[in-house]
Amino acid sequence: MIGELLAIFSAFCWAANGTVYKLGIRGDVISANFVRVTLTSLGFLAVMIVRGEFLKILAETPPDVWMLLFLSALFAFFIGDTLYMESIKECGVSRAVPLSSTYPLFVALWTDILFGRLEPLTVAGSVLIVLAIRMITTGSGRRSMRGYLLAILAAIFWSFSIMIVKHLTAYLPPEAIAGFRFAVVSALTAPLAVRRRVDRECVKWMGLSALILLAGNYAFVSSLSLTSATKAATLSSLYPIIAQVMALGIGEEITPRLVAGTVIAVLGVVLVLS
Repeated sequence: MIGELLAIFSAFCWAANGTVYKLGIRGDVISANFVRVTLTSLGFLAVMIVRGEFLKILAETPPDVWMLLFLSALFAFFIGDTLYMESIKECGVSRAVPLSSTYPLFVALWTDILFGRLEPLTVAGSVLIVLAIRMITTGSGRRSMRGYLLAILAAIFWSFSIMIVKHLTAYLPPEAIAGFRFAVVSALTAPLAVRRRVDRECVKWMGLSALILLAGNYAFVSSLSLTSATKAATLSSLYPIIAQVMALGIGEEITPRLVAGTVIAVLGVVLVLS
């Protein structure tokens, strides 16, 4: 029961982070992402130091694992998250979150392609997700459509990263995988962010985002150790529905069609994960 509750808590964290992004990225996305990943990497670094793992990991991790960490960070937190944050600016939390939450579909598709099999549930889930995308994006302006495309591209890049992370779990603990990936993106965005203006509002909201990321990551990893991967993934995938409720709190318009599309997207993700 505790594992299931932790998975649900992680879903609340993912949903809340979308709202925080909306409030904190009124200006430049690169600067906001730099503040977020830097603070988060410091948090995970502190965890590794407290647990006495940091120096051992630095000394014993082979070069090919570092390269995979770099690629995973590039796909997830640099390209994927930048696209996601930009999509939130353009089409809002209520639409960007459910569209980007389709990443398990792409993970399943890559897995099916690599191992030469296509599961019936993957096909069924894919049909539901495509239907959901159509419902969410129909009848919108050009600017919103650009936001929708960015959200879907973010999901695709996240799926690439997840495939790499699955391989990395055989070599590194979760806090090292997360911490070093955030540190990589901090180093990548620093030269771009240094020429941009970072105001107090950005630091405040992205600092909150970093805390939420720490809590969400640890809750989800802990849930995996206490319950099955299927249960944890399914319960945490409820975050788009939770995000809809939170989006109301920041003044976004939620239509019945949007709610229905979000629910169908979640059902499609659950089928893919089954």
